[in-house]
Amino acid sequence: MTSSEYATEPGQDDEAIDRWGAATLGQDPLLASFTLEPYAAVRPHVPFYRFFHYPDVLDLRRSGFEVERFIPIFDSLDNARYSQAIQIHQLLKHGQGSMLWNPRRAREFEFKIRASFHRHGLSDVPTLLRRMLGRAFPDDSISTLSVSLLNVYFWACLAEIARDYAWSAPQLLTYADYLDYPLEITGLSPQRNQNAA
Repeated sequence: MTSSEYATEPGQDDEAIDRWGAATLGQDPLLASFTLEPYAAVRPHVPFYRFFHYPDVLDLRRSGFEVERFIPIFDSLDNARYSQAIQIHQLLKHGQGSMLWNPRRAREFEFKIRASFHRHGLSDVPTLLRRMLGRAFPDDSISTLSVSLLNVYFWACLAEIARDYAWSAPQLLTYADYLDYPLEITGLSPQRNQNAA
């Protein structure tokens, strides 16, 4: 079905419907869901960012950013070890691990970056990124460690965008480096992982 079949008014098309799954190939989605291949006991790992809601992807695109830009950060979250999650949790909750970094100060910088985004018309982007990162831990898999990881990776995504707007406010570079610090000291930084490869 196309968006014109779902439209309530003539000429009102929905890009999310037109570009979703088998409908983009002109196939009926119900028929495309049937397969002749038997169940495979061993399935490859599928990263969580393959399961984003397409309207969220479109909203992020309309704000000027593609999901591909954040894939190194998402891959780093997908590859995080339990020991690294504990380090991040202790850093956020107990202030252990660094005298140079303070979680309260990081939250202040987060709000300053959000204020800058609002001035540039990007106020929806943090909400979209937070929602997308939440797909990494669905349903009952959420814990205090995963909440700490989500906070730190959310800050990394904000820092990624803040660097683009440093031309308007040079202090955004300082804020971005500060928000990236927990990933740097735990070895989860996407830049460090790419350099090691």
